[in-house]
Amino acid sequence: MSDVGGVNAIYQRSYQPLPSAEITLDTDIKFAYSPADAEVELCSRSIIRYHVSVGFMGDHRFALLREKAQVVGNALKQHGARHILSFFDENSNDDARWHTGHDLQREHYNFLLEKVLAEPWLGLVVKPKVPSTLRHRLGPVAGLLARAEATGRCYVVEGGALHGSYPPAVGALASDLAIHGHLGAGSAGVEAALAGVPTLLLDREGWPGHPLYGLGIGRVVFQDWQILWKTCLEHWSRPGGIPGFGDWSAMLEEIDPFRDGRAAERMGTYLKWLIDGFKAGLDRETVMADATERYCATWGRDKITEVNYPGKMERLVPKQAVPQQGSLTHVDRGALAARDS
Repeated sequence: MSDVGGVNAIYQRSYQPLPSAEITLDTDIKFAYSPADAEVELCSRSIIRYHVSVGFMGDHRFALLREKAQVVGNALKQHGARHILSFFDENSNDDARWHTGHDLQREHYNFLLEKVLAEPWLGLVVKPKVPSTLRHRLGPVAGLLARAEATGRCYVVEGGALHGSYPPAVGALASDLAIHGHLGAGSAGVEAALAGVPTLLLDREGWPGHPLYGLGIGRVVFQDWQILWKTCLEHWSRPGGIPGFGDWSAMLEEIDPFRDGRAAERMGTYLKWLIDGFKAGLDRETVMADATERYCATWGRDKITEVNYPGKMERLVPKQAVPQQGSLTHVDRGALAARDS
């Protein structure tokens, strides 16, 4: 793209607080939730000319979803629900070697659906990651889901072939408490918390080193259903609830420093500045520099940073490498390891 004078841009699609080779990228521009993501990209060896913090990309949807969420919540209340939970699953796969497998998700759903059937005051909103396959993935638990739906106090957010048509926020906004059943991919929980709903995380797999554990075990993070449920009952029985229960305020600034519903607007405005620059006949370097200057003037210089860019060519063609027919086939790996240590 750069060879023909164009610009590469990508945006952050999910919450990823830990570095990984799987997210390493090389791009001119990345639109991300916050400056904290730049640190993750730095440790992931990404190369980003302009890392632009715009906020959580889906925050404009919260206001648009409140009416739908209210309709869902009211329907459950009309059938006797006094307390409503929302639950987000992280999908499952037929082959448990490559995903959590169906058994884990069936345990999640079995626990919650049994509670709906046992407690006439409990409502449940289920937001599957892939609604179209939910009943297949549930197997024998699908019958339990049908019984829970028949009570009028269980609602499944459906629609969408690949992923759901509705984002997690619609389920969260219909409930008193949101629960994300997978800590390893916490995007749904992040969205629920940013929407202003007390949100709990269930870490059945066991990842105590995850940054979200900083929100507090027994307050936001739980490791088994029984303790989570017992704490919910205590929360509902106390006047005013348990202080800090489901509260993400300690980390929201790090996740999204804006939280104003304008993330998509910021990204769109930046892209428009790029397009306007190209229409004016400017070269790519000038176009990006001008857009960056305008963005910093509006939102602050701390919102844009470089990630590993000054050393881009050194990283792509290390001094210790001996190019052979245009490839890096002969590399002093000991020297590279010493340099990177």
